[in-house]
Amino acid sequence: MTDKDKPESPLDEALSSALQDPKFANFFYDTFLNTFVLMPVKKEGSSEGSLTELTLKDRFFPLYLNFEKGRAIPCFDSFDRLQKWAHGQKFDYLKLKAHSLLKMLDPSMAIVLNPRTAFEYILTSDILELLRNSMRPINPA
Repeated sequence: MTDKDKPESPLDEALSSALQDPKFANFFYDTFLNTFVLMPVKKEGSSEGSLTELTLKDRFFPLYLNFEKGRAIPCFDSFDRLQKWAHGQKFDYLKLKAHSLLKMLDPSMAIVLNPRTAFEYILTSDILELLRNSMRPINPA
């Protein structure tokens, strides 16, 4: 294992565990749903961004990637990873919990998690639909 292959975050550790032993898949999905993710976006009316964090009150357009089964949204679990992936491209980003992103995301979309890293992982639309269906609100007793 090289330094670039070492887990940098709890999400990396959960993914590594799930890939080594499928019984940890639910642990990975739970960690993913509770992780803040950064999604590259373009602010409406702006020709280029400046890696500024936008809010849900801002009007924006997600950055889409071509994917074998349609389109996917890149998401990152750290600003450093987003910035390295950007290679100087000019866009902004939205930061939110992954479970909130799933509620907003079109059901046909996939997510490419941490693209161009040793911990890149594709969450297909089918997997995301299963995760959406498994999320249940918790009501205090």
